[in-house]
Amino acid sequence: MMTDLTARLEAAALSLAGPGSIKDRFTDAYAHLEDLQPTELPELGPEFAEMIKVLHREPALPGENVVRASVRKLSNADVRHYAELLVRLYGLVAGIRHQRSSVRAVAERPSAAA
Repeated sequence: MMTDLTARLEAAALSLAGPGSIKDRFTDAYAHLEDLQPTELPELGPEFAEMIKVLHREPALPGENVVRASVRKLSNADVRHYAELLVRLYGLVAGIRHQRSSVRAVAERPSAAA
């Protein structure tokens, strides 16, 4: 459902804006989206799929998960790139939702001739 997707992407974006290192903020942001499938995302699904692959390639150390281990191995520049992807996804999905609600509001508006 688009509303749930929008809320999850918003939560991820807000996590990115919070305190802490970029790697910690990104790991927290991705936790909101872990079960999201690239096919659920408009336009940027292939980039999201590539990010998922990168975030699941390193073995986890005791006490951490594979995503945290993979993020730990990434450069700050790579993490920023993927953080920017999450923000772009949120903007895209929120924009689509806004367009749909605007179209619906116009369609439901009573005509002036009535």
